[in-house]
Amino acid sequence: MRNLINRFTAATLAAGALCVGLAFPTPASAADVDAVQLRVCNNNSRLMTFFVVGYNQYRDWTGSQFWEVQPNSCATAWNYWWQVNRSVEFHYQRSNIGWHYNLVYIPSQGDGGTWTYSIS
Repeated sequence: MRNLINRFTAATLAAGALCVGLAFPTPASAADVDAVQLRVCNNNSRLMTFFVVGYNQYRDWTGSQFWEVQPNSCATAWNYWWQVNRSVEFHYQRSNIGWHYNLVYIPSQGDGGTWTYSIS
């Protein structure tokens, strides 16, 4: 029963993030506040799918599209910018093991570029 509830919760979060991301598309620039793009490194031998939920450069709470990161490589979540000095929700799954999420703090780096998050 607990496994069923976890799957339902993960599916609901994923669907909600997708809907929010589609409702508030974000252009590829850091406009109002210091923001960075997120580069994700998958230090694992399985394919990883991820999406991000957090505050964008316009101070809107929004979700991104889904991206895939090949095993032992990195991918950048292009065209989505996340505020620095804040945490974002990083949702991910590997193969069919199920969805997980981490709160990821994005520190200020001052250049408005790309910040890298590595996960094993």
